Amino acid sequence: MDDAIIRMIDVEKHYGDFHALKSVNFKIAKGEIVVVCGPSGSGKSTLIRCINRLEDIDGGKIIVDGFDIYSKKTNLNEIRAETGMVFQHFNLFPHLTILENISIAQRKVKKYPRAKADAESMRLLEKMGLAHKAHGYPTELSGGQKQRVAIARSLAMKPKIMLFDEPTSALDPEMIGGVLDVIRELAKENFTIVCVTHEMGFAKEVSDRVVFMDHGEIVEEGAPKDFFKFPSTQRAQRFLQEVLSH
Repeated sequence: MDDAIIRMIDVEKHYGDFHALKSVNFKIAKGEIVVVCGPSGSGKSTLIRCINRLEDIDGGKIIVDGFDIYSKKTNLNEIRAETGMVFQHFNLFPHLTILENISIAQRKVKKYPRAKADAESMRLLEKMGLAHKAHGYPTELSGGQKQRVAIARSLAMKPKIMLFDEPTSALDPEMIGGVLDVIRELAKENFTIVCVTHEMGFAKEVSDRVVFMDHGEIVEEGAPKDFFKFPSTQRAQRFLQEVLSH
């Protein structure tokens, strides 16, 4: 995969005695949409947080867009500006308006003047169907609306890569569809997307590749049609039986 925009090479991560990532090797091509799935505690969220250096690794290398992100020479703010991250719990600033939540990083990191940042923020809120909420506050939004604001905030930085860490797991069931629809639209816009999710229907429909993790290792990966119809490992077969039976 010569056009890989993300490479993880023999990555190790421990939390005390817990071995969260075990010699993980993983590549993602530019424009590829990869869904990472697996049981709780399998290392999925740790993997995606390491790509954005929200966690330090204990061994190996992670190369993002040609830069070793754990090198002292790398400007981490530049890498993070190109790598949007959307969390399960939104992480919006409660004291800022919706517009300000999206504009603030553009002004602080990209040094946009307020008028330019606000105009871009309004464009993204319109795209999310939330322009009418621009001057309200996060407490006035539903969970699904908050998550769409969080996605808009990441998009405002014009990233090449979008990382989603279980973006629907904190939402009520009726809110999930709207957020997945937004990610579906992003998938058509040539973003590189890595999404940790339990939404197997979404994985089947949208992803180019499914990666299955267990106990800190990548156990199996493949095209969705192969992974869902013919999982090659017993562990993946058991996982799919459990999640698809609910």
